[in-house]
Amino acid sequence: MTKRVVVASGYFNPLHYGHVSYLEKARDLGTSLIVIVNNDFQAAKHRPGGMKLPARERVKLVRSLQCVDAAVEAIDDDESVAETLRLLHPDIFANGGGTKPTELEIKVCAQLGIQMVDGLGIQLLSLTPYTQHYDWGKPRNASIIAALTGQQSPEHDPQDDSKPFAELWMGDHPSGPARVESPSNEKAMKKICRAASLQEVMHRSPSMLGQLSESKQLPFLLKVLSIHKALSIQAHPDKQRAAKLHAEKPDIYKDANHKPEIAIALSDDFQALCGFRAVTEILEMLQHVPELATLMGGAVQQLEAAAGDEEKESEARLLRKDG
Repeated sequence: MTKRVVVASGYFNPLHYGHVSYLEKARDLGTSLIVIVNNDFQAAKHRPGGMKLPARERVKLVRSLQCVDAAVEAIDDDESVAETLRLLHPDIFANGGGTKPTELEIKVCAQLGIQMVDGLGIQLLSLTPYTQHYDWGKPRNASIIAALTGQQSPEHDPQDDSKPFAELWMGDHPSGPARVESPSNEKAMKKICRAASLQEVMHRSPSMLGQLSESKQLPFLLKVLSIHKALSIQAHPDKQRAAKLHAEKPDIYKDANHKPEIAIALSDDFQALCGFRAVTEILEMLQHVPELATLMGGAVQQLEAAAGDEEKESEARLLRKDG
């Protein structure tokens, strides 16, 4: 196995989980990891109020991490670690989060043929939710969705005020992924603002999903609903049937996931109907309300055929009239 030495750097004061995640991912790039800890002179310039721990203590803390093979104090007197990097001459120089190498560090890496890797570890991302304007949503200035997204304003013209704000989505659903607005610093923020959706960011950096990295998608979708009138529902009883319905009717069933849901009422006057009537009850109702049976068309016969069979009843309750 070819040995590849990775160098990471930072102040690490205080040392937190984001640093650990960054160093673990840096270690995965090679066979050994050396960490450069910025010295006290640099710390004084970086943070005039001073650091909580002197460099020697920070070196000890970093060195104690399982993923770290060695930790050294920087010999540089500017804000870079260029001279320490030159002395160590690693194969890879890794930076975490939104941190980018300085011009001096880039110059040294180019001179010595050191590969640079950026964006490792955890970075906080600010998301702009996707807003759905379904017909059943409350008008702009009455909707909590418009209020939460900063789109509620008395300055809008009356016609615009009537626009419905139905749902706020915070996730990576293909029909409305949230957009990544900012990581941890301004330079990186400008870059990621152009980078687009949360879905695209997770496809580029699946490691941010941890154990779910292979799927490259979130296993849930957080929604906030602002309901003005009765709304339609789409139900998938289980994962297997959800995949089948998506394959057969992708225009109706937009994804292959089932829909187990947890609902939390955000207002005191929220009312909802939960669950489905039994097929036998639906058939009895259709006998007393023939107009409803006419509207359902051929679905009535399918309900009758399904009565008594639990699996067929489950499918029949999801039927929709064609045409």
